[in-house]
Amino acid sequence: MGRVYWVREEGGHKFLRADAKGISVPIGCEKAWGLEEFPVLHWRWRAMAFPEGTNEREKTGNDNVLSLYVVLGGWPIPRFIKYIWSDTLPVGTIFDSPLSGRTKVFVIRSGRSSAGKWVSEERNVLADYRRVFGEREKNPSAKGILLLTDSDNTGTQAVGDYDAITVGAN
Repeated sequence: MGRVYWVREEGGHKFLRADAKGISVPIGCEKAWGLEEFPVLHWRWRAMAFPEGTNEREKTGNDNVLSLYVVLGGWPIPRFIKYIWSDTLPVGTIFDSPLSGRTKVFVIRSGRSSAGKWVSEERNVLADYRRVFGEREKNPSAKGILLLTDSDNTGTQAVGDYDAITVGAN
């Protein structure tokens, strides 16, 4: 297996490039923060090459050019919110991952019309958490972030870029 993630530079700006050829390898950062205090997640990403034959609702087509997971508190097994750029599903689609009932998937970008362009995203993770898990626990927390560009189920290739991931207040 070759390298999947590496730092690239364009015009003096560094970002993370992901290039997955028939594999699924996440990369992450463990860093806890309180969702009440810092509910908003910002990032930008750029889709370069979409995996072919995807359908994220099905295990056999569950590949993404770009996806960002928020790891949420939970013992012994955490929960996840997964934000994806889908090639086929419409924006606003929310569903249980076919790989884990503890992962809720939000389609926040769809199609290839913005391929090759940086796109900025902003999500209120606390609002999304309460929407899909329905819990009102006091001061829910995130435990970290995972990034995943994968193409193991379709056996094709996915290439995308990630940059400027930050959390903040409203």
